[in-house]
Amino acid sequence: MNKYLKIGLIGLGSIVGLMLLLAVYFALTFNPNDYKQQIIDLVKEKKERTLTIEGDIKLSFWPKIGADLGKIAISEHKGSAEFASVNSAKVALAVLPLLKKELVVDTVYVDGAKANIIKYKDGTTNFDDLLSKDEEESTEIKFDVQGVKVTNSAVQYKDESTGASYAINQFNLTSGRIALAEPMDIATDFKVNANQPVVAANVKVKGVFLVDPETKHFKVSGLDTLITGDMFNGKNVEVKASGDVDAKPEKLEFLVDSLKLAAAGNFDGAQQTVELNAPALSILKDQVSTKKITVNVTQQKTDANLKLNMVLADMKGSPKALQSSGISGDLNMTQGKRVVTGQFSSPFNGNIDALIFDIPKLVGKLNIQDPSLPNGEIQGTFNLGAHADIKQEKADSTFSLNVAETKLNGNVDVAGFKTPNIKFNVSADKINLNQLLGKASAAPAPASKKSASKQPTDLSALKSLHVDGKLNIGSIIYDPYRVTGLNVGIKADGQKLSLTGLDVKVDDSRIKGNFAISQFNKPLYTFDIDVDQVDLDRYVGASTGDAKPAKTSTEPAKPLDLSALKALNADGSIRVGQLKYGKTKASNINIKLNANGEKLSLNPLSAKVDDSQINASLGVTQFSQPAFSFNVNIDKLDADRYITKSEPSAAPKTTQASAETPIDLSALKKFNASGEAKIGWLKIANVKTENVNIGLNAQNGVVNVSPFAANLYQGSMSGALKVDARATPVITFKQAMKNISVGPLLVDAINNDMLAGKGSVDIDVTTQGNTVSALKKALAGNAALNLADGAVKGIDIAGTLRDMKNKLNVLKSKDALASDKTKKTDFSELTATFTIKNGVAHNEDLEMKAPILRLAKGDSKGDIDIGNEKINYLAKPTVVKSLKGQGGADLDQLSGLSIPVKITGTFASPQFGMDFAAIGAAIAKSSLLDKVGGEKGAAVKELLGNENKADALKNILGGSKKSTAPDADKANAAPSTEGAPADAAPAEKPKSLKEQAKEEALKKLLKF
Repeated sequence: MNKYLKIGLIGLGSIVGLMLLLAVYFALTFNPNDYKQQIIDLVKEKKERTLTIEGDIKLSFWPKIGADLGKIAISEHKGSAEFASVNSAKVALAVLPLLKKELVVDTVYVDGAKANIIKYKDGTTNFDDLLSKDEEESTEIKFDVQGVKVTNSAVQYKDESTGASYAINQFNLTSGRIALAEPMDIATDFKVNANQPVVAANVKVKGVFLVDPETKHFKVSGLDTLITGDMFNGKNVEVKASGDVDAKPEKLEFLVDSLKLAAAGNFDGAQQTVELNAPALSILKDQVSTKKITVNVTQQKTDANLKLNMVLADMKGSPKALQSSGISGDLNMTQGKRVVTGQFSSPFNGNIDALIFDIPKLVGKLNIQDPSLPNGEIQGTFNLGAHADIKQEKADSTFSLNVAETKLNGNVDVAGFKTPNIKFNVSADKINLNQLLGKASAAPAPASKKSASKQPTDLSALKSLHVDGKLNIGSIIYDPYRVTGLNVGIKADGQKLSLTGLDVKVDDSRIKGNFAISQFNKPLYTFDIDVDQVDLDRYVGASTGDAKPAKTSTEPAKPLDLSALKALNADGSIRVGQLKYGKTKASNINIKLNANGEKLSLNPLSAKVDDSQINASLGVTQFSQPAFSFNVNIDKLDADRYITKSEPSAAPKTTQASAETPIDLSALKKFNASGEAKIGWLKIANVKTENVNIGLNAQNGVVNVSPFAANLYQGSMSGALKVDARATPVITFKQAMKNISVGPLLVDAINNDMLAGKGSVDIDVTTQGNTVSALKKALAGNAALNLADGAVKGIDIAGTLRDMKNKLNVLKSKDALASDKTKKTDFSELTATFTIKNGVAHNEDLEMKAPILRLAKGDSKGDIDIGNEKINYLAKPTVVKSLKGQGGADLDQLSGLSIPVKITGTFASPQFGMDFAAIGAAIAKSSLLDKVGGEKGAAVKELLGNENKADALKNILGGSKKSTAPDADKANAAPSTEGAPADAAPAEKPKSLKEQAKEEALKKLLKF
């Protein structure tokens, strides 16, 4: 027997030895790197992914099976993008425990592990193909890992259906022994980033953890957690947790020892802290006991501080009957000079087995101290009752608040805690926010320098909100506003938040309608609002005309940026019955607004503004550099009533200064617009037009207005305007006016009644400059005038000639006349063309036909200096025989006479000059030449032959000899046609009796 046993043992030993020799030989001769390509090809064939293996694979087989891997990466399914990778990994398993279905592993080392996980819109993931499809239950294997060490690893997760993304980076973990139902030491640190909600934080966790899924037993001791970063809509948030927790949730057994939770951070400019301290909590099968649990909340802000302290007193009893002496707390809040203090308390009881808890009556008191309040302070009370059934996921509460005039009460019921369904009803007779919050500050808060967000507000949190309730408030007082009769239904179902049946009066405005928000990721606002009347003067200071003029900025206007509209997604209508702003009144306002983040449109946009009915549509796109489109129709518009008239300046230099003020058209460089406007009747700058048709196209600094047409003053106008503001402004204006009644146009436009008649005016000019003065002085182009049956007002040439027969001052060389609006020179035809260069309009072809006058082409010449507003023009009309009209036959004796008329001065004060000496010579020639003889004839001949007619006439009257001194001749010469002022002539000496006699003789001779 021993022999056979010995032989058997020898045989077994031989077999084991042979196996060991084979294993050693296999380990020494097998090289897994020879099979890299086969492995890569197999993964490509079976999983349609690309496997990349860098470096050598090292294997061991005895006494442990182990692998030491270099960098390995695997691609996305049917793609080249990386799905997961690891820089290096090392693991070793004991061989013999595997035979007993036990997994004994040495410390596992992993460095640089990365994974990119995606959940697609259809619910599938980018690793579904890697999961086993074998539905058989796997055999349970016990495992025992000596430790895990992970360094510099990362994982990213993205949900394409919600847009949520989460990332863990710089992940490091070190653990002790890991086994089922055994405590394990864990220390880890990593960075976490997320967008729903927004989180950017550093996390450190350390402790001893026990996880037993079979018995549902979870335990942590020596917990030490620190989280810092931006989270929960806060900045520089710090969360700390420490203590021991032992929990068996299925048995509702909990043991808590020295648990501390603390959170602090900056939220909306306020530094907030929350601290929870639970020294001891024991909930066992038959006994419940706790020590005092405290919660402290503080908030520190520049103008407001808050402190709230709450205490849950010691609890005793059993899980079925838990009682506490109560919950109590105190409140202290300061805001400016306002101090609010309060205290509250309530008994507390519950049933842990049934998970039912009650706060039957929480009663509190408030004391508000504020110098602005009557007697400096007010008191109030509040009450709260709450009942919660955790298993049934139900809770209900009632509350009331009474502070001075404010009386508020209501109830709130909650069903379902995972997705709460909240029903409420809140009502109040009056809420006086002046007493509760203090009066609103008169000074507006400074505008934030931070640019408005260009992204839609994310209201994804509303997806979990299910609310249905009503709000009824008699009045809300918050100076200077008054809200009365507020009634609105509020409903949210996870898809839409709606305000229905809104009915409220704000000051004098009654507002009714509905408002809703949907598509919470990119909110869509819908509304349908009716407002009976709005007095904007209550909210925006009406123009009084007394305001000081704003300082003129030397900086160019900044282009309009409407990028904030990219965040607006809205569709709705607003109707306003009546609106008042200053002296402007509007009625029947109807606005339909639509915005989708790419375009905003107001269509229709209609209203009756004062006497004007406006129907229009407006669109805006490309918000960062807005492009406007519009179509406007107005039945009639008196624009003058909206243009503030400037007060006349006492300083005469103001006009010149304003002319030199730089014209800033830089805003046009970014102005993009196209559209048309039609106005049935328009008055602007006192000029009245009808059937106005304007088309506008503006792009990148070039503005074209075409057509630019209207009917005006019994005629019509059509043309175009172009402004190029890309560099120094260049303006081109082309206009053709036909059948225009010029007189009324000039009177209305510039209050100048100098010209009358009906005809056509053509203008084609271009100019360039940075000031009004420069634009005038750079005018270049052409203009033409063609009038009929009109008059030049301010001078009556025929009447002046007729008056010469009755006035002796014909001999005084008075050759300048001020404009007299009561006089005029009629004409049947008047034509002229102008060549404009450097702001000066030059004319040489003025032609005019009048009852006793004719002005042929070439008889006139002169300039109109538009830049300097001066006139220098000489016309030489010829007298013709006429039995009718101005002058009649009284002037036939002057037929064929050319009368120089000089027009000088400024646009505001023109001067008309006539050469009366030449007229006297013509009279002598036509009336006396054949009737005079002897000494008088010689004198007359001298008058006719002498170029200096005035001296000749003086010789006749005074008998004076010609001066031999050349200087005397120059001193006594008559003013040239340039027209020296009359007051420049030397003072006149008294006439002797002899001179008077000679003058009388000449008067008889000339039949004066």
